[in-house]
Amino acid sequence: MAGESPLGEHGTWFHLLPGLKNVEATIAHKLGHSAMGEELHGLPHVIMGLFVIVLLLFAAFRYRGHLAVAGDGGVVPERKLNARSFIEIVSEAALGMMSGVMGREAAKYFLPLIGSLALFILVANLLGLVPGFLPATDNLNTTLALGAVVFIVTHIYGVKKHGFGHYFAHFLGPVWWLAPLMLPIELISHLARPLSLALRLMGNMFGDHTVLAIFLGLVPFVVPIPIMLLGVLVCIVQTLVFCLLSVVYIGLAIEQAEEAHH
Repeated sequence: MAGESPLGEHGTWFHLLPGLKNVEATIAHKLGHSAMGEELHGLPHVIMGLFVIVLLLFAAFRYRGHLAVAGDGGVVPERKLNARSFIEIVSEAALGMMSGVMGREAAKYFLPLIGSLALFILVANLLGLVPGFLPATDNLNTTLALGAVVFIVTHIYGVKKHGFGHYFAHFLGPVWWLAPLMLPIELISHLARPLSLALRLMGNMFGDHTVLAIFLGLVPFVVPIPIMLLGVLVCIVQTLVFCLLSVVYIGLAIEQAEEAHH
């Protein structure tokens, strides 16, 4: 079709590497179908997800290097934007948001998890604004995996805080005769949480990337700039929403366990 990108609908700059498409086709054939029932054709979102992880690992080593050079333990902030300042900005924002929901002590404990989620989601979202890249987060397989991590951690720490029996006792309601009604409601509510996290993030990023691609295809210069600026806002907001809801779910599990314990 005239005007079609040489990278294809789901292509990235990585697909220009010799032999990559053959490797992807082989892997897709071995893996079969995704969680959505679709064939894992080309695995472009997996490649982008791995690329984000590599970028974050590189930034982490740069952060460590900056701290070693500074020699002050990170007390004095950087004067310019670099790997250290980027990680510190995201981490400070995450810690402040978390402290308001679950308290300072719990926020510090769960910061490595929520901070990692925030960095991964934000960088993956922002890469979708760069022509020739895809946001790994506009695929349900990626967002379901992130939601599943939050779901598992929520219940692991709920059980760890209070014990299996006492933690799951709140699923039965305040009185025993309400248990047949409350149990299915609670189970559906908790199972819907990772799905809602996944669908919300995937839907917003898919829509944002699609709109940007349309404008870039019609008018590649100047006109898409406002759309890209709006896209940056969407990327930040969706990262905040995912992390905030994750903190709320974990905070509720810990609070319920503590209330049941007392």
